[in-house]
Amino acid sequence: MLKFPRVFPASPSFYQRLANFEYRRSANFELYRRVAISITTVWLGVSAVGLGGLLYFRDDLEWSLFLLFLPAGAGVFITSLIGLGWLIMLPWARREPTVGLVMARFDKVEGAPVSEQLGQGARETLEELGILAENILELEVAGAWELPWGAGRLIQAGCQAVVATGVVVRGETHHFNSVVDGAVQGLIQLQVQTGVPVGNAVLAVSDWEQAVARSRPGANAGAQAARAVVNALRSEITRI
Repeated sequence: MLKFPRVFPASPSFYQRLANFEYRRSANFELYRRVAISITTVWLGVSAVGLGGLLYFRDDLEWSLFLLFLPAGAGVFITSLIGLGWLIMLPWARREPTVGLVMARFDKVEGAPVSEQLGQGARETLEELGILAENILELEVAGAWELPWGAGRLIQAGCQAVVATGVVVRGETHHFNSVVDGAVQGLIQLQVQTGVPVGNAVLAVSDWEQAVARSRPGANAGAQAARAVVNALRSEITRI
């Protein structure tokens, strides 16, 4: 069900709420915009009539009342006029989200480039979900340990979401646990600090067969992480 903002139609919050629809390529966006244009047009007309009446009867009003209502009416009129122009031009100035893809290039064992397949799965899923190919920024890092750093660089470059892919294979030492915990905790911390959704496609596996199984079509962890961050971009806080 489409919910409209519970704020004054000419306020900045009204247009900020509508701007969130820029990340949703759906019929609701156009419906919401048309309703917003109608409401803003009504407020523009009401404020214009109010200003006209205020100026017409200015000689019959006390100066204190005139000076009180004139800025208020002018403010509503100007805000509504700017908002109406913004709503009309919005379809031609819609901002498409930029999504980053940071990939840890660690493997190419037995002809199974798992990291490459994870990145490819993430990239294809992003495009399927409506992210423009030119708006997908990619960055390669040496291993999983560098993924939080790479994700942070992509966020600094203006990405509204990031997908991190990598593979860590269990060895005979505790180094495996340190790398996995450091990478995952770093990505979580980055997500909390910046408010930017970060998809986790870091595979922590016991052997390469498990990694290969999780990089195939239909079970590709990169694709799953990409879908998660796009859903986060398109989510909206609602009041029950």
